[in-house]
Amino acid sequence: MRAISLSPGFQTFLQRQSRAVWLTAWVLGVLLGGGWLVWQSMERSREAFETDARIAHRLLSQRAVQHEAVLATLVLMQPALDARLPAIYPQFLRMWRRVGDAAWPGDDTLSAALQAAEQSKGSPQLALADLPNARFWVVMAPTAGSDPQAAAYALEVSLPLMVPWADWPYGDNPQAPAARHTAAWLEQGSARWALHGNTSDGALRRFTFRKQLAAASQPFDVVLERDYTLGDLPWWPLALGLLVWTLALAALASALRQRRARQRAEELLRLGQVSRLNALGELAAGLAHELNQPLTAVLATTQATVRLLADDPPDVAQAQAAMDKTVVQARRAAEVVARLRRAIERPNTGTTTPVDVAQAARDVLQLLEPECRKRTVAAQLQGPTSLLALGDPVALEQILHNLVINALSALEQVQGRARVLTLTVEVVAPATVRLSVQDNGPGVPAALAERLFEPFVSGRPGGLGLGLSLCETLAAEMGGHIRYTPAQPGAVFVLELPAGEQA
Repeated sequence: MRAISLSPGFQTFLQRQSRAVWLTAWVLGVLLGGGWLVWQSMERSREAFETDARIAHRLLSQRAVQHEAVLATLVLMQPALDARLPAIYPQFLRMWRRVGDAAWPGDDTLSAALQAAEQSKGSPQLALADLPNARFWVVMAPTAGSDPQAAAYALEVSLPLMVPWADWPYGDNPQAPAARHTAAWLEQGSARWALHGNTSDGALRRFTFRKQLAAASQPFDVVLERDYTLGDLPWWPLALGLLVWTLALAALASALRQRRARQRAEELLRLGQVSRLNALGELAAGLAHELNQPLTAVLATTQATVRLLADDPPDVAQAQAAMDKTVVQARRAAEVVARLRRAIERPNTGTTTPVDVAQAARDVLQLLEPECRKRTVAAQLQGPTSLLALGDPVALEQILHNLVINALSALEQVQGRARVLTLTVEVVAPATVRLSVQDNGPGVPAALAERLFEPFVSGRPGGLGLGLSLCETLAAEMGGHIRYTPAQPGAVFVLELPAGEQA
């Protein structure tokens, strides 16, 4: 036997499950929407970074090519050193000119480096790079076959003065806010010179750009890194998206709750209408039954009077004629009442179909779940998850609805202990399915127990006393029966129906 609990604790569990589903949907929406916004923000930052990095590389490459052009011009024109040249090109810290076998100025290391680089005739060459001290030297000698007195030229270049800060995409100040979380440096092998900025350890993502200068004589890599940090997140779009998504889910949840409430109200209204129509039929049948008895008595009395008057000498014929008319009218009244009863009674076709009693019980408990919750009733369904009986689905639902409503009304009187409602479905014989509705309420008074299923008998204040009578009629029409059994405490109503062919 499998029990499906609908106790307040289980109802709370179902509500928590529903809340968990909505919370999961909210979290997924926040993660997906927020992730998309963050990804878009990161892509925009990456594109802006790459644009600025390409600009930085182009500016430095232009300066490097300019250095080669200056050297090529000096070698071609063979001018004397002009002190005005550094004024035009402030990145040139010093310039040297060497003719013939003269030695290059500077210490032995620099002189040897210039001498070695000079061996590549006719093209600018890097002689020495001192990146930690932000300078390097380039040299160019005349082409082979030139005048032996043709001079070679060398330039000492300052890296800080080489950077065109006025056009630099990160501003003319290495510490400017535009360079925040962006580091740039020139690199050759393991040596580097930092242009500006620095990266952080708390980056969410790091963008990197690396490309060598366009001048072969200055083979430095331009490297830039940009950190995407928490401060770069699109907080306002994220907050707006969170608000919109939360409101949308809240609106959807509210709409679904209203829809379920409307469906439940419509179902209760339908059951109420069916109940009222059936109750009207029971009422009419009861009235017809109550009226038919006195009319029959009138008929019998009138016939007896006719026979008595027939023995009297005076006015026998007139008395007999008058009483005959009374008999005719009484019979006509009885026929009218009979026609009224036949007109309003439900036709009993006697047809039944297989109906799942367990599912019908679940449907009624689900329909009346708000009523159980309002009365703090622990409702549970015990038995197999599916059990077929032969009956009418609407009539079965009507019976269950009436029995559960009666049980809930009885449980309202319970104080100081848990209110429990148990529905049990089971097979009690190969051809019989039993459905029991049990509560732990005050029970049925002994004076009413034997008359419970009679019309107009009710233990509820204001009750019409037609519900159980209707249940008995509906059960009989389906080939079953219903009975009451006292319990300690409470009451048990048992409905038995013919069993259907089980799957």
